Amino acid sequence: MIIAGLGNPGKEYENTRHNAGFWAADSIAAKFRVDMSQRQHQALSGQLLMHGQQHLLVKPLTYMNLSGESIAGLMIDNDVPPEELLVIVDDINLPAGRVRMRACGSDGGHNGLKSIISHIGRNFWRLRIGVGQPEGKNDTEAHHTLVSHVLGTVTSEEMAVFRQVLGEIPEMAALWLLGMGNKAMTRYNGVDFSEN
Repeated sequence: MIIAGLGNPGKEYENTRHNAGFWAADSIAAKFRVDMSQRQHQALSGQLLMHGQQHLLVKPLTYMNLSGESIAGLMIDNDVPPEELLVIVDDINLPAGRVRMRACGSDGGHNGLKSIISHIGRNFWRLRIGVGQPEGKNDTEAHHTLVSHVLGTVTSEEMAVFRQVLGEIPEMAALWLLGMGNKAMTRYNGVDFSEN
């Protein structure tokens, strides 16, 4: 199985909302002591051992819009079908402090998911991390404002909320790896971590 956290490489993107998937991968790597130093198919990767089974944790370095190229190559090399892929991304349609796991679905306007769907179809798991929407946007400014928002640096208040979410991400990943994705959905999809 493969878990892929999406983001953009480079220092300038490190603390931006669009990198929530990278933060999640880092949280999983820290919890399960995964060495993410391997490079393959334009991705950092490492072996994640769970109950005697080897899985792959990856961070594509292709930039968000080309994530599918990296992930499709990794899936072919490791003989992993789409339903054994979990992609972790930011989501502007969820407020900060919320997550949503699903077994399949649309790209929801997310360019990383759009790229992956174009390469392997829709039948893969995704875990969306809410980053909220900018305040006071109107239709004429909507696209530019949203891009500025996801590529904007998080505030210290927001980061405190994200840390609450990231603290639970390894447990969600573990449940999914153990074939309990539905249990993870039931347990976490309704939780508001901003209240903790």
